[in-house]
Order: sequence, then C-alpha cells, then structure tokens
Amino acid sequence: MYTACSPHPGQTDQPPGTQAPADETGSQHRRGIEDRCFYHPAPLTKPRNEHPDETPKDTRTGESRPLKRKRPTVQPQKTSNTGRDGAFPHTSTDEDTLADAVAADTYSPGYLGPGSYALLLPQDDGAESHQRLDASVASETAELELTHQYTFKKAMRREVVTGILNTFRHYTAIQELVLWYNASNEAGVIPAQIQINAVNAIGSFVEKHNLRRVPPSPQLVDQIMENSKKPLCVTKITDPNDLHNACSGDNLRLEMIGFLLATAGRSLAFGFSTDTFAGPGNRGLRARFVDELLSASTQCITISSLIATVNDITVWMYYENYLFTTMICGYSAPPSWRRINELATQIYALGMHKESASIDIPIWLTETRRRVFCSSYNQDKSISTFLGRPIRISKRHADINLPLDLRDEELTGDAADLELAIKNLDEAGWNTKGQHLRASWIRLRHIASRLREEILDYSLSPVDANVERSLLDISARVHSSWASIPSHMRYWKTCWDENYSSLVCLMLVVIHLNHWYNEFMIQKLLDYTPLTSNTAMLRVSMDLLSNVLALGAIRDRTYDIHRDLLQSILLYGIPSASVLATALKQHTLQNPPSPFPQGIRRAEIVRMLSVLISHLDAAAHLENSGARAGEANHNLCQKASRIFARVIDQVLDPVLSDVTPAGSDALELELGIEGEMGLDLFGVPGLDGFEGVEFAGLMGAGGAALEGPAAGAGVDWAALGQWTL
Repeated sequence: MYTACSPHPGQTDQPPGTQAPADETGSQHRRGIEDRCFYHPAPLTKPRNEHPDETPKDTRTGESRPLKRKRPTVQPQKTSNTGRDGAFPHTSTDEDTLADAVAADTYSPGYLGPGSYALLLPQDDGAESHQRLDASVASETAELELTHQYTFKKAMRREVVTGILNTFRHYTAIQELVLWYNASNEAGVIPAQIQINAVNAIGSFVEKHNLRRVPPSPQLVDQIMENSKKPLCVTKITDPNDLHNACSGDNLRLEMIGFLLATAGRSLAFGFSTDTFAGPGNRGLRARFVDELLSASTQCITISSLIATVNDITVWMYYENYLFTTMICGYSAPPSWRRINELATQIYALGMHKESASIDIPIWLTETRRRVFCSSYNQDKSISTFLGRPIRISKRHADINLPLDLRDEELTGDAADLELAIKNLDEAGWNTKGQHLRASWIRLRHIASRLREEILDYSLSPVDANVERSLLDISARVHSSWASIPSHMRYWKTCWDENYSSLVCLMLVVIHLNHWYNEFMIQKLLDYTPLTSNTAMLRVSMDLLSNVLALGAIRDRTYDIHRDLLQSILLYGIPSASVLATALKQHTLQNPPSPFPQGIRRAEIVRMLSVLISHLDAAAHLENSGARAGEANHNLCQKASRIFARVIDQVLDPVLSDVTPAGSDALELELGIEGEMGLDLFGVPGLDGFEGVEFAGLMGAGGAALEGPAAGAGVDWAALGQWTL
C-alpha cells in the first residue's frame, strides 16, 4: 500500500519522486514509519481496494505482505490515553503494546492424532504422507507474527524472568540438592545423568554472568526468553549426554530451569540440607528457600506456556513441579489439581501417550518418554482417587508400553552396552539380575495404577450383581498380577535384616501398599456387613496399617524417613485405621459382643491405633514431616489423632465415654469415623515413590475369588500377611 507523506503536489513545487520535505520526514520519524514512506505525486487519486478481504500486496514487489506489525526504530512521544470519542484508548506504539505480537510458532498445534483436521484435509499428490508428530514441530510460518499480543506484556515477562534468574544466587545449594536427589532417590523418573549434566552446565553460565552476586542484566533476561522461544526437537539428539548443550549453559531455557528448581525444592523438602541451611538458626531461611524454589519453578511454567512450544523438557518440568506442589500444598489444594491437568495437557500435546513407530527416535528418548508417561499416569490415578474426580489420562486413549527394566547408566551410556542390556531382559522386560532399579518401581506402580483405573470406573456406580462380579474379577487380577511380579520385587518381612539398603526396603513396602490398596478399595465398594464379620475387609486393613507402622521403625540416619512415613500414613494408614476403628467401635457397642473373625484380635487393633496416634502427634513437631503448624497436612493429622484417641478412650473406658460430649464433638461421634474426619476412605491416593507392601491375598485355596462377609475363613492368614509390629 502506498503511503502519502506530503501535501498535495499542487501545494508544493517539489518534483514527483523526490525526497519528502524535512518537516514531513520528522513526522514520519516520530511515527516510526520513515522506512516505509515515500513521496506520492497524487495521494488523493489512489484507487480503492476493491477486495478488502484479500491480503494487501506491495506494488513495489508484487508480493503479499503478512499480517505482521513493524517494530518502531525510535521511542514515540507520549500521547493521550483516550481517542477522539473518549471511549477507547489510542493504540500505543511502544514496544510493550504495538510490537509485542505473539509469534505464530508459539501456537504450533503439536501432536495431531487420528481423526484430526490435518488428516481430513485433502492431500496433494506430491505431498509427503502424513506422519504422527513425535515432537513439537515448528510452524510453517515461524517468521510471522499473529495479529494479537501476549497477555503478559514484555515488561511483565522480563520482571518475572529476572526473579527466576535471581534464584541462581544460591546456585551452589541448588546444584548440591539436585546431585543429592539423583544419588539418593530411588523413585526418580528422568535418567540421573541427564539432570546431573544439565545442572553442572549451568555453573559456567552463572559464573560468566556473575549471578551469585549481581542481578541478571536485561540483555541476559532477553537472551533466556529468546532461547525458550526457539522450538526444541529432542528427537534429533541421539546421545543423551549432549542434551544439556541444547538447553543449558549459554542455551539455557526456562523449561530446564523450572525442571531443575523443582527437583532441588523436592530434595530440600525431603530433608536434605546443604551447609547453607544447616542448623536450627537457619530453619526459617530454609523454609523461605523452599517457597522461593516453588514460586520460581511455577513462574517458569507460566512464562513457558506463553512463549514456547511444548517439548520433552516441558513435560519434565510440569511433572516435577506437580510433585513439588503436592508436597508443599497437599493433594487437596487447588494448585495440585490444576497442575495435574496441565501435565496431562502437555503430554497429549506432545503425543507422549502414543507409542512411537518411528525408527528415528533414539532408544534413550523412547524409554524416557515411557517412564514419564507411566509415572504421570500413576499420579493422575492417585489424585483422582483422593479427590473423587474424573481421571485425566486414561489407558483407553494410550498405547504406551511399560519402560524396560534398565539402569539409568545403561540408558545414557554406550549404545552397544544398551543393546546388550536389552537382550539380557526377560520376555516381560524385567532385569534378570535381581536388581531394584528406578525403572522397576515405575513398572510396578503402573501395573497397580491400570487396575486402579478400572476400580475408579465403578466408584460412583450402585453395586448390583453385575458390578459385584466385575469387582471380584478385578480382585482376582490384583492377586494374579502380584503373583506375576518377580519375587525380589515383592516385599518380605525380613528384608530389613538382609543386605538391602533402607531405601530399597522402603520402596518394597511402598510398592506393596500401593498394589494392595486396590484390594482395600474393592472391599470398601462391596461393603459386606456387618463390618465386624467382614473378614476380607478387616484383613486387608490390618495388613495395610501394620506395614505402614513398620516404616516408623527405620533407624537409618542417612535418610530422613519422616516425610515418607507421614505420606504413607495419610495415603494408607488413616483409611485402613478408620475401618479398624469403626469395627472396634461397633464391637464395643454390641451386647453381647460377637467375636472378631479368626486372626483379628481386639487388643492388636488397639495397639496399632495407639502407635498411629503417637506418629500423628509427633508429626506436628518434626521439621520434615510436612505436618507442622501452617503446613498442608497439619489439620488432617491433628483431627485424625483426636478422633482415633476418642475411639480408644471409648473402648478402654466405656463408663466415662457414656457421657456424650457437647457441641461439634457430639455431632462427630454420631457421624462415625468417616464423617468425623471428613474423609472419603475410598478416595486416598498413592504417592509416586511412596507406595507398596506385602499382602498375601484374599483368594481361596483353589484360587477362586472370595465372596461374602466370611470370605477367607479357611486361609492361613498368619502365613500370608505381615500383621505384627
């Protein structure tokens, strides 16, 4: 389009095609359009555009101009905030509003599955056949800008990223926390060497820009945002040890920062303290740093969602941030639910829920994606169970295989060694050396979570004869799947006394708890009455609670067990204890009381509830429990302790308990144990890396599923389960 930048030629003696007058050039300069202006001999005679919907053409080149706004070369003069009509502001031409258009590449659709619009469009004969996207793909018009702007203006984004980079004043502590996590954590998902390489590569970057001592410069902030805007195709990186070169150091991206900060925060919350935060005098500093890490990691998510396309590291960041959020805010907090939804969204956008048929994707990335998807799937079932809400990631929409049972070092090591390690696995993908690996725990949790999804499908259905048969069928598969697990992965009581680390024994317990909580949920749904005669329900509750309490006996000072213990108490101990407390209460009120099923002793229930109460009370005073005053789980622990203590008082001293308490306590006693705590016993999740324990099953001698309240009466429960403290 021609631009008229001078008066009518009749009002000037300047010949056509010459430079515009100086006063007009100054006007053009102030408007930021001098590079597009030239003298037009007759500006009022330009023909009208007869097709206003068509893309305008530049008559000098004959080419269509994209809908892209030109960035001004100078700062404009300030103008009034209102237009001629006084209703709408003038469009400012400063950098934050005029030239801050969203890059078209930011809205790249990512994975497009079967039935998407891309497959429905007619294909050119010479076009390549449609292939499933295995990574975020750059837009075909990546150089263009969209016609709308970022919701967070550039100044706001710069301010947020500046705050994120300020966390690197504690780079030494962050590095130590990440390294400790990868050296000590049994439940990690991303291969350890990848995180180690990335956090170490940031060291030279921090030194180069002196981030330990001075705030980041505006130029550095812009560099980080520009790095993050560039599409990152991880599938092109054949060696996992080269990944950090693309997203760390001078190529540092917000996704990697958010991923590492969340890992460091989880490490700190689990009890590892560097010298910076050691000692009672620094307790407040440590808590503030946990908050800073969570805030910075979450801000990385916010900015990345605005300017970057999804890639594998994006999903890693969302996953770690979700785990960090649940640790600090609790499962019931709205941020935790939002984060699991965002994680599911990123997984689907990347296509991580579909097994790749491409031979171009390196093995290390395929296996890492399987690990991440299966772990995210497990977390989705956990929080959906806890909140009683629909799942976000369903096995009906995914075809991902279990990750192979490989060591991290094999996955990131020499390609020939990796191929040999894969050949040495058994037909089911398990290692044949009796090793307990990170991938092993992911596989076990995923086996249990797939069964959990089926149980959740019946959680809101009335239990008729058909539903009962289906639940009993799932129960049978709970037992058969446990039997198919390699023997060294099934918890046995004496593992603590053998040559196994406390962390491995902890994970064996946690895996057992997670698997057999499925049976607990099934029996809770079947709800055979009376509870005092429901052998199957009482047996599984006794087993879960006794194995939770066994974690309290760990005396390994190299690892802080308090948070793991409390998580197991919240997820498995309180629900199972509530069933036992209710049965104990009903048994006390019976006149005359009927005996408990064989193997269930009243005195043992009282002892276990008493030990549980002591753990709940102690959690309020332990630094790393997550249940101190003001922390996410404090109120639930205190309320559960009070209610269980009242049940014990009622059982041991029924004369005093005949006096009905006044106020809310009286109402709570009428509601029963579940109503008292506001707890849905069906809705308690499993925690990534913190679920497991051994329960021998509820099957008869012939393998038939048990039915009815007296089910299991002929089974030698003492030989099958672990009930003693």
